[in-house]
Amino acid sequence: MYFLYESSHTIFSNTTDVLQQDVPGVIELARRLLPSDLQNKVIKDIGSAGYKVASGDIDLFIDERAALKNYGVEDSTQAKKALQTHLQAQGIDAVMKGRNVHVSIPYKTSEGKSAFAQVDYMIIPNAEKVADWHQHGPRGMYDDPNFKANQLFILLNSIGKALGVKVDSFAGTVMRRDDNTVVADNRNDAAKLLLNPKAKAADLNSVATVMAALANDPDREAKLAQARQDQAKGLLTLPEDIAPGTAAWFRKLGHNL
Repeated sequence: MYFLYESSHTIFSNTTDVLQQDVPGVIELARRLLPSDLQNKVIKDIGSAGYKVASGDIDLFIDERAALKNYGVEDSTQAKKALQTHLQAQGIDAVMKGRNVHVSIPYKTSEGKSAFAQVDYMIIPNAEKVADWHQHGPRGMYDDPNFKANQLFILLNSIGKALGVKVDSFAGTVMRRDDNTVVADNRNDAAKLLLNPKAKAADLNSVATVMAALANDPDREAKLAQARQDQAKGLLTLPEDIAPGTAAWFRKLGHNL
């Protein structure tokens, strides 16, 4: 069971990729479109926008409790509907889908051209805590052009499967698979549970850091069993130097004997 980013790059026909240098301005426009009480509740640096040369959309978190309070509603669906109506009243094209309210925002690029950017407002319970699972940019993860957050979460859930737990990155928790009991509610505790007692949150930063933390784990192959299957399906790429059967693996095996 995986909890991944929703694919949203084709919601609108008029939006184009946003260049890295244009992201801050678009975020500011998106913030100002919100009701005044929510403008300071926006959490940015979610996903790759602003950290890659160009991004197809910009994700912004809004805490569910703040949204419910602002609109005087009882659940997130009502809050998203109210937000959609609020944006449409300003002439903004807005579509509610899943946990998101997708919008197409007009802006001027750094080159002075008119363009539209897709911004996804995401109504998230405990948004500040959950954001910590998705702020890969500030940690430098997008310096690696091959980094993909969904692959990281696929790998974490492979490890979790072997341990009888599952990772819900949009709740910021690790839960038992049988009854959904929360057994870790922050990245630091999750690292210790999934990897080893000495692991820290930074060990969950990427596929590479996770694999490094598992290097000497006697249960490594059990933890990677599902990931190996997912790799065969093309869902993720594991570092070749630790893949059983590769030349590097045999060299490492000989070195350890």
